[in-house]
Amino acid sequence: MKQLLVVIVISFLLINISHAQDNCLVAVEVLKGTYTGGCENGKASGKGKAVGADIYEGDFLNGHPEGKGMYTWKDGHYFIGQFKKGKMEGAGDMYYESAKGEDSTITGFWKKDKYVGSYEKPYIIHASTSRINKIECRASKKVTAGSINITTGGVSFVPSINDIAVITGQFLNKTTSNLSNGVIVRMQQMIFPFRAIFYLNNGEYFEIQFNEEADYEVSLSVM
Repeated sequence: MKQLLVVIVISFLLINISHAQDNCLVAVEVLKGTYTGGCENGKASGKGKAVGADIYEGDFLNGHPEGKGMYTWKDGHYFIGQFKKGKMEGAGDMYYESAKGEDSTITGFWKKDKYVGSYEKPYIIHASTSRINKIECRASKKVTAGSINITTGGVSFVPSINDIAVITGQFLNKTTSNLSNGVIVRMQQMIFPFRAIFYLNNGEYFEIQFNEEADYEVSLSVM
């Protein structure tokens, strides 16, 4: 009798668990099918696995892949990394079969399902002295050999770059041109990633790291 009661209880729990999973919403259409894992307020949350046309196993929040997980498409290629609201967002590795039939991997960063490069940001401003009140940097289209244009301007006078201390990378050509309201230094034939400290002729300095191979426009003003 006890054994029968145990079987009935276990069966009841399994039925309830199965029913709970059936009513736990997975918000991504191609993942809808079967779901096992954490559920909160009727939505997939916590650790779980969703199997539909595609498969995802990892962290969920409010029915979406959110956090770290593995997403496998129906053609077999897969991504292991970070997700946000069901989209690849942050660091990760994409594994797929190339046109030649070889296994290939793309490692880097994604934003809203799009690959943005080997680095999360194309550049990083590491430091600047107090009288440099504004630094703006913009990366344009990627090219075979990038360039960096740095335009300096000031309120009371126009500073210029008189020394560049290279930390990583290389440039082979540098030109300086005077503008009506500033000075522009152009570096070409770059090797990226490039990081350097730029010293101005008034004693101020700033440090920038340029990660991706691209054309950069940098402008700064000095008080």
